[in-house]
Amino acid sequence: MDEITARARDTRIVIVNESHYVTRHRDFTRRLIERLRPLGYTVFAAEDFVNVDEGPDSVDLLDGNSWIPTGIGYYIADPSYGALVMRARALGFRLAAYEQVHIPTEIRGMDRNRSIALRESAQAANLAAILAEMGDEEKLVVHVGYSHARESVEIEEDGFETAWMAARLARLTGIDPLTIAQTVCRGSGATTRLSTAEGYYAGFSDLIVDHPVTAFVHGRAEWRFDGKQVVAIPQKFAGSAAPLVVEAFREGEPFDAVPEDRVYFEPGEDVRLALPRGRYVVRAVRLSE
Repeated sequence: MDEITARARDTRIVIVNESHYVTRHRDFTRRLIERLRPLGYTVFAAEDFVNVDEGPDSVDLLDGNSWIPTGIGYYIADPSYGALVMRARALGFRLAAYEQVHIPTEIRGMDRNRSIALRESAQAANLAAILAEMGDEEKLVVHVGYSHARESVEIEEDGFETAWMAARLARLTGIDPLTIAQTVCRGSGATTRLSTAEGYYAGFSDLIVDHPVTAFVHGRAEWRFDGKQVVAIPQKFAGSAAPLVVEAFREGEPFDAVPEDRVYFEPGEDVRLALPRGRYVVRAVRLSE
């Protein structure tokens, strides 16, 4: 974090990626933005936020809500993603949607490389427009998936250039972003640390984060309990004869909010909820229904 913070001082854009299947990456970004906010980073843009062609984006409708509705994105339904967005709002970040507006007729019959280029160009153009509307002293954090954070450019055999969003954004704005990859490697160290890459991943990004292999406790990744209470599943549900999904919502929040926590468990398992102090409504969903 110290190295990232030091390097983030020298640019206006930080791009950090995630695997859509590794929720720990979202927790890392949550902790990262706490370090970036005092440096003048004021806008948080995420690939997951739904972007529309006309009218306000879904994130623009959150003002006044103390909860995050699952409808503002696809991956947002994960409690770790919800916690990231809630923390961004609590820190005073403005949320921004930049994803390509989906127009099926544009990509019909298009080959993979050109459909990628269309999406990367649209994302970069949307972010450049967001940056142009920001104050001169304001800075931008972008949370992306996988290769969108890639700065290196590939030339295909037919001469076609494969340039991902980060590379295109740098060209459009003239700003060299600080790019951080969490999807390149995972080592066996006991702590999160920085790594280096060779071969295909050389030049992928400025920094590579190497997360330790996950340890488990109470049927959950251990990191999920950091700073939280270990809470047993209510006995009313724990005695179920069939698998359940158990969700905990802060008291007063609707069930279409991103829950504070969600677990899947089967009869006889000792799975616990990870919850900050507070009051909650807990519900169970039978998968069979």
